[in-house]
Amino acid sequence: MGLYFCFIDSFRRNLPHLFASPVLGPFLLSGTAATLAWWIVWPIENMKSQVQGNFGKEQPLRSRLVLTFRERGISGLYRGIGPGTLRSFLANGVSMIVMSNAQKLVTKLGLRQ
Repeated sequence: MGLYFCFIDSFRRNLPHLFASPVLGPFLLSGTAATLAWWIVWPIENMKSQVQGNFGKEQPLRSRLVLTFRERGISGLYRGIGPGTLRSFLANGVSMIVMSNAQKLVTKLGLRQ
């Protein structure tokens, strides 16, 4: 979650013209920030899913990561990244559009300065 906000903040500072767009800019930047954050932590998320599915529940995280890497390689650590990327990009992009429009409405109604 922290990575997402770091990416968003960086995009706001370095690409402010894209945030000026009412729909496309926030959608693309939020989707990209969330996707980049997911790619960084995906192997750990993948291990969490294995524990939830009772696969290697007693193994510590490090041994599970090493075992998965030995058995399946880097692709084993990033299993499911395609559908996860699609979900993350769409969900976070749409959420940013909704939040941006809600903020504008609240400001317009005088409920926020």
